Amino acid sequence: MTSIDAVRKFAQQVYTMDGLEIGTPVIIEEITFVPILKKEIPKEDRDYITLSEAIAEGLCKIIDKGTEVSHILFINLGEIPILVEEGEIFLGHGTQDRICVGTILVQPGEQVEIPVKCVHAPHHLQSGAAFGYGGKCSRKMLNELRTMKYLSAAGRTPVSRISQSRVWMKVREETELEHGITDPTQYTQAVRLRRQKAKRRSVQLKLPDNTIGIVVVGADGNVKAMEIHRSPHNFKVRKEGLLESLEHADIWKKTGKGPFPKAQEKAKALFKGLSEIEEGKEALQQVEIEGLVVNLSGISGEVLTTKFYSTICPKCNKPKMRQKVCPHCGFKEEVLEELAFMSMA
Repeated sequence: MTSIDAVRKFAQQVYTMDGLEIGTPVIIEEITFVPILKKEIPKEDRDYITLSEAIAEGLCKIIDKGTEVSHILFINLGEIPILVEEGEIFLGHGTQDRICVGTILVQPGEQVEIPVKCVHAPHHLQSGAAFGYGGKCSRKMLNELRTMKYLSAAGRTPVSRISQSRVWMKVREETELEHGITDPTQYTQAVRLRRQKAKRRSVQLKLPDNTIGIVVVGADGNVKAMEIHRSPHNFKVRKEGLLESLEHADIWKKTGKGPFPKAQEKAKALFKGLSEIEEGKEALQQVEIEGLVVNLSGISGEVLTTKFYSTICPKCNKPKMRQKVCPHCGFKEEVLEELAFMSMA
């Protein structure tokens, strides 16, 4: 279960510049990207891999149950945890495309049922069908999911029970605004169009090598997005996904105001708020998934913390699959709960 103390500790480290720091802003058009930097890059830079990496490297198996829409089976075939982010799209091979409604870290060898919603309304289900990677949904869709998840967390109901009809309404709302969509019920068409734009902006967004996250501030001075990963490697892999999710937002419309001049101060204030966050008031535990759903001063999001065990036993120096107990010598590794992923908008 995600530790609120670990969230507060991480935010305090950023706010006080203790091992983490707020970097020099990068401006694209009128949008300011404030990097969050890790002063010491961890030795093991891949203590988890992203969903897109896992699918590309054949390290997971994703199966349609065929009996219901709201869950799919996910099996980690590798020796490293796999992070599945809220808002990522599972591209159905002969079955419905789904959107992941919560962030989940799947451990090596583990099989889990991931809560999802359909984003391709008319298609039939097919038992045993596989899935590919379909990209990241928009921030608007994320905000819709988070609003529903916050209400479900407050009512202690599973995240898989959030409204399917509201998701479909959001799909149609977004696809009808995109040019070049042939099927307004197929969300992945809109995602693919946004991905092309995101790739172009990604080339412009040059960040330091030790960047683990970013705070996005619009010309109006409001935080439009924030995404943090545990390591520079993981953030680098997911940078385009973040930009992809921003492409449907209104922030790219020119205002003539120019970029907000105090974006770093905005980022600092955000982390100060997170360092003082209260569980049960601003952060709620969710049912079915381990992360916290957050609602802080109008900014909503999801946070996941976990314990990261090493790949080499500290006692016998033999390899182990990031387990607490070494299968060779029985040594029990003690580690602290740390931030794995944070996303807000």
